[in-house]
Amino acid sequence: MRLLLKKLALALSYVLFSTQLLMGQNQTETLSPVLSESSLPFTLELETASFSLPTGLQSYASAIYKGKWIFLAGRTNGLHDFSNIGNNFPPIFQNTTVYVIDPSTGITTSRSLKNSSAGLSQEQIDTLSVTASQFFQKGSTLYLVGGYGINTASGQMETKSTLTAINLKRLIRWVKKGKPSVKKAIRQIADPILQVTGGALFQNDDHHPFLLILGQNFTGLYRADSNGIYTKQIRSFWLNDNGKHLAIFPHQPSATLPDYRRRDLNVVPVMHRNQPGYVAFAGVFTLETGVWTVPIQIKPDGSSFEPTPSDPSTFKQAMNHYNCPVFGLYSVHSQDMYAVFPGGISYGFFSGGVFKTDSEIPFINQVTTIKIDKHSHYTQYLMDGEYPLITSTGSNPGNQLLFGAEAGFFPADNIPAFRNGVIQLDKLCTPVVIGYIVGGIMSTLPNTNLPTDSTASPYVFSVKLIPK
Repeated sequence: MRLLLKKLALALSYVLFSTQLLMGQNQTETLSPVLSESSLPFTLELETASFSLPTGLQSYASAIYKGKWIFLAGRTNGLHDFSNIGNNFPPIFQNTTVYVIDPSTGITTSRSLKNSSAGLSQEQIDTLSVTASQFFQKGSTLYLVGGYGINTASGQMETKSTLTAINLKRLIRWVKKGKPSVKKAIRQIADPILQVTGGALFQNDDHHPFLLILGQNFTGLYRADSNGIYTKQIRSFWLNDNGKHLAIFPHQPSATLPDYRRRDLNVVPVMHRNQPGYVAFAGVFTLETGVWTVPIQIKPDGSSFEPTPSDPSTFKQAMNHYNCPVFGLYSVHSQDMYAVFPGGISYGFFSGGVFKTDSEIPFINQVTTIKIDKHSHYTQYLMDGEYPLITSTGSNPGNQLLFGAEAGFFPADNIPAFRNGVIQLDKLCTPVVIGYIVGGIMSTLPNTNLPTDSTASPYVFSVKLIPK
């Protein structure tokens, strides 16, 4: 009965908000309606896993090698402050530890990059402890690009222009045994094209270039009214990596577009008509500090297309506008693509079954799924499942913790997937844990007032898919 009442309340709210005017600062004045999950071929359950991180970690870089999860960089505190005094990204909270987790046992092994066995210079440690870097795993190599952090030599905050190729086998061996050094596990190269934070990095295959998608170059101390230089483009480059040396060959420059002024968004590998591609969903900020609502479709060669925002038929994303642990599912049979967004930070949300908005873009625990059919028609759905109820024992004790922002998704072993990581939905015939959500920011309030109102999360959540 409770579920029926919830769905009836949702149905009423769709009528109320599908033509609702938004605050003028957002990309569009309206949002597309959020539908009930009842028409989807699956539902989801999020549960607290039996293990956790040894410490909270958010905005990190990660990889999976032979069943082990690897974490580096990122931050160990919560949402940054907006003060005009001091450094809102204190270097003391930059993560300088490498963590290796075996999800089959929950056992974590770690070692600090500052350990003498690492053999790293301070400059190298700085490049490997940034926040909001772009990263992409190719076989046994993790490529880490850019990110925002301290330049210890100058004492200034900056966006790095470095690409680091990390040999995961050697890195794990160093974490476990202290040798060989991290210095022998990495190779680095710098180029101005790489000076980006808050974007995404992908390569479809060796026949396509690397794509450095959106993001910004932020220099100096972060302030509430400050802005970096947004790339407003999808940068493509070729990387020559022979295992010893790196060389970058910039591809033909792409155009800079006003609607591509986006960072801290979700860029999702997708399948469309059985062909791979990417979609850049939402992100922040417009010139009026609002959210972006119209997705950008991207091909493996870096060419892209954004539907006309003013067209009434154009899809406008209503929820989960900030970076969260998104994952994709695709049905070859129906040629429907599904992108799932668990929690994070959102302009829109549901309260008591009624859709509401908040220009402060609050933290939420709600999960949405965006469906893309074979005709490129987008629809969005509120899932019944969301993060489990966990109350704060620290700041604002008793408040429900809100999860998802700057967290990551790790697929479970043996889950069938296409080469770009999209899960093969047709092969999931029984309820199964498809992956895990790890870390991120956990907030004690939808809209924080103090830095202590949020912190980095050590929680791990399992994601179970239940076919209908």
